[in-house]
Amino acid sequence: MKIRSGIANWLIARFGTWALKALFLTVHVDHRKVVEDGTPYKAAVGSTRYCFCMWHDAIVAAVFSLKTHKLAGLISRHQDGSYLTHAVKLVGITPVRGSASRGGAQATRQLIDQPDLHVCITPDGPRGPRRVMKDGIVYLASRTGRPIVPTTLVSTKYWSIPGGWSDMMIPKPFSRLLMIAGAPIEIPAEISRQEITRLTEEVQREMDRLHLLGHRLIRGDESVTPLIPQIGVYPNDRLPNEADLKIFKDAA
Repeated sequence: MKIRSGIANWLIARFGTWALKALFLTVHVDHRKVVEDGTPYKAAVGSTRYCFCMWHDAIVAAVFSLKTHKLAGLISRHQDGSYLTHAVKLVGITPVRGSASRGGAQATRQLIDQPDLHVCITPDGPRGPRRVMKDGIVYLASRTGRPIVPTTLVSTKYWSIPGGWSDMMIPKPFSRLLMIAGAPIEIPAEISRQEITRLTEEVQREMDRLHLLGHRLIRGDESVTPLIPQIGVYPNDRLPNEADLKIFKDAA
């Protein structure tokens, strides 16, 4: 059942925001970043702003884990986006409504007109498939001049809330949440359709790589820490093996 009342949506978002803020007071957040201000959780010291790329199932953890600075969130125009729009406003994030299929051009113009804002995008939303990149983030990064920062969030203990095409990860009380903001990927201003496709595949590979490293780190394998800033480099300079693929399956 969809609730179309604006007041009802606001009340649901308000209650949910209070509850999640209280929950995250108990969560230990371990935030690692390659570039010092390449994170929405630290006030920027230079003029560069970034497109933070994360999967849809990590939205709640990303929004409520730490205080953000000068951040916009690209939110779908679907009905479900209304709840998230109210919630992000309550925590100081600027909502920009649009996606690759609806309102993308308007969202791009709005971000061009607000060059002081970082932007967070979930490139597998709003319909999925889960953890599969769409090319909208590469196009937007090209048009707005914001490098893409692949980002992963993993937790030691969490609830997995079922959704239509993607579950939602919500860390449990007193769990540990690891957030990794990887090395920025520069996107040229004028790129062809072929280049957009190639760069989308590159960002997909880096998202998968950081996801693997994140799950190794959360299990206590600190030996992979030096690999975080090395785009494309897997443990032992190899592609994932069967044990690595099992990590992906267990985390899915």
